[in-house]
Amino acid sequence: MSQRPARSRRPAAALLAAVASVLGAACRTSSPAEQRAARTTGDVVIAVAWPWAAHPEIRFGQGLDMAAAEVNASGGIGGRRLRLSRVDDRESVDSGRLVAQRLGNDPEVAAVIGHLQSYVTVPAAAAYDEAGLVLVSPTASDPELTSHAYTRVFRATFTNRTVGRHMAEYAAAHGYRRVAIYYTRDDYGRGLSNAFEERANELGVTTAARQSYDPGGQSTKQTFLSTFEAWHDVDFDALFVAGEVPSAGTLIAQARKAGIAVPVIGVDAMSSPELMSVGGRDVEGTVVPTVFHVSEPRTEVRRFTAAFVRRYATEPDAGSALGYDAVWLLARAMRQAHSSDPAAVARVLHALKGIPGVTGAFSFDSTGDLEDRPLVKTVVQNGQFVYLPDTRQLVAARP
Repeated sequence: MSQRPARSRRPAAALLAAVASVLGAACRTSSPAEQRAARTTGDVVIAVAWPWAAHPEIRFGQGLDMAAAEVNASGGIGGRRLRLSRVDDRESVDSGRLVAQRLGNDPEVAAVIGHLQSYVTVPAAAAYDEAGLVLVSPTASDPELTSHAYTRVFRATFTNRTVGRHMAEYAAAHGYRRVAIYYTRDDYGRGLSNAFEERANELGVTTAARQSYDPGGQSTKQTFLSTFEAWHDVDFDALFVAGEVPSAGTLIAQARKAGIAVPVIGVDAMSSPELMSVGGRDVEGTVVPTVFHVSEPRTEVRRFTAAFVRRYATEPDAGSALGYDAVWLLARAMRQAHSSDPAAVARVLHALKGIPGVTGAFSFDSTGDLEDRPLVKTVVQNGQFVYLPDTRQLVAARP
C-alpha cells in the first residue's frame, strides 16, 4: 500500500487545530453566568427557594403569583414573560446550599428570591454571589447576610438590629423607664436584645433584669415561672420578649400566672396566630412589630389588599406582601435596566431611591440593606393582631 506524502496531512491538521480553537473559545465563554448575562430571549426565570412543604400556612406563594401575573399583564420584562420557578430548601442548611449551587449552574435563572430562614440564607448567599446571581431576601434578618461585601445580595426586610432599636424607641416614647428583657439563647434573640438594650440605654431606659432561655424546647413552663417569681422584687414597668412562637406565647402566659402585669413588647417572629393559640388571653395587649398589616392606611396597602382578596377570597398576610414586593422589585429593576443580566439589575437596585412597595419604600445602602423606614406595630386584641397607629411622636432619628 502506498503512503501519502506528509504534506497532504497538513491541511487536515490545520483544520483540526482550528476546530479545537473554536471549541475551546466556546467553552471559555459559555459558563452559566455568561449565558445568563447574554440571555435576551425566552422567559425571564426567577427562582424562589423556600420551605414550601414545611410552611403552607404562610401565604407567600400567593403574593408571588399575584405579582407575576400583574407583571406579565403589563408587558412582562421587555416583552418577555416572567416565570417563577419554585424550589424547596427543606428549611435545611445543607439543602439550601445544594439548591443555591443548582440554581447557580442553571443559565435560565436570572435571579433568586429566598430563603425563609436566616440560617439557610446566609450560607446560600455565598453560592449565589459566586454564581453571579441576584438574590433578594424577603425574610432573613440576620445582619451577617449583608456583611460580606456582596454586590448582588439585597435584603427586603428589617435586620434584627433595626427591629430591636425600633422597639426600644417605642418603649421610650411610651414612657417605660425600666424594662426587663427575656430572650432566646441564639443569634436571633441575642441580636434583638442587645440592640434593644443599647438603644434603650441611649434613651434613658434602664435594663432592670435580663434573662435568656433555650430556643430548642428545653425551657419549660416551670423554667419561665421560676424566673418570673424571682423577678417579683424587681422594679420594671415593661417586659421585652425577643423570642419566637410557640415558646414566646408560653413565656408570656407564665409571666401572667406569676402575677407580672406589665405591658409586653415583642418582636417580629411573634407576629403569628400561634402566639394567640398558645398564649390565649394571657397575650392580650402584647405589642408586636411586623412588616405589613392590612389596616395600615397607605395607598399601596389598600390597593394590594383589595386585589388579593378579589383573587384569593382571603386577606393577605405579611408573607404575601413580602413575596409580592420581591417580585415587583426585581421586575422594576429589570425593566429599568432593559435587561435581565444580574450585573445590570444589581446596579439599578443599588440606585433605587424611595420606590413605593406594599411593605414600605425601597432604598438600599451600599451593602444591600434597606435604608431606614418605619416599622409597623400591632397589638393583640380579642385574639387578633390589630393595627396600632403611633399616637405619640417617636424619638428623633437615630444617631
